[in-house]
Amino acid sequence: MLDLRAAKGLRVLVMGDDIVDEYKHVNVIGKAVKENALSSIARNTERFRGGVVAAAEHTKAFCDRVQVSHREWAMLNSRIVDSVYLRKLFVVHERIPGTPTPPVNIADYDLVIVFDFGHGFMDQRLIEKVCKEAKYLAVNAQTNATNYGFNLITKYPRADLVVVDALEARLATQVQDCSISMNMRMLKFDRVIVTMGVDGALGYKDEKFYEAPAVADRVRDTMGCGDAFLAVCAPFAAVGFGMDDLLRIGNAAAAVKADIVGHRRSVKLEEVEALL
Repeated sequence: MLDLRAAKGLRVLVMGDDIVDEYKHVNVIGKAVKENALSSIARNTERFRGGVVAAAEHTKAFCDRVQVSHREWAMLNSRIVDSVYLRKLFVVHERIPGTPTPPVNIADYDLVIVFDFGHGFMDQRLIEKVCKEAKYLAVNAQTNATNYGFNLITKYPRADLVVVDALEARLATQVQDCSISMNMRMLKFDRVIVTMGVDGALGYKDEKFYEAPAVADRVRDTMGCGDAFLAVCAPFAAVGFGMDDLLRIGNAAAAVKADIVGHRRSVKLEEVEALL
């Protein structure tokens, strides 16, 4: 049995973009009679702290000392959601005022986890600083609709653990028609994990590949599953767990998150432990 309390004593800094995720739940009636649009009836609205804040909440279940660092504004991602099947129908992005976090000394932390959603917090100056000063650095640079092709993991000259999905790995290497394992080799980081949704995850360390299947038995909402994977497995990478165990832990965390709508709550240690 894996000891999921092994990282409790780590001092962790979680850095990245502040995001507010809004779900506007609707009941879809059908196509409007005179417009090329869906007609719907409004139900209820939920707002969640997403992005780096939501990711840090997952980490807090496994580490006692977790600090968050983000800028003074947030990205509001407002989604129109079919309330019956939770399908996202439309998304609007908007910058809104936020509350900046106090300055931090990166070198004070045992582990720094970066969630770079491409909204500008992790600029070149901060990237250079964190790569130079972090004792152990785990990074995801996400590809999304607002930064497609322009927010690549290769912005980071150094990382001890990289977690990206298959598309992010291919965009970063600019090679589309090879095996994903070749893309992972080309990234040239010490440890690379590629998440593949229902196909599980693939890990790469010291010229060796590791594979683990997905373990989710119910998927209600996939938003944030990759973030949960990194947020939970990174502390165990920092305390020396092997790639096999990191894949199992990350897949379990992602499976728990897949059964949570939005960010109604965070992943709990006991839930991950039960899946392992």
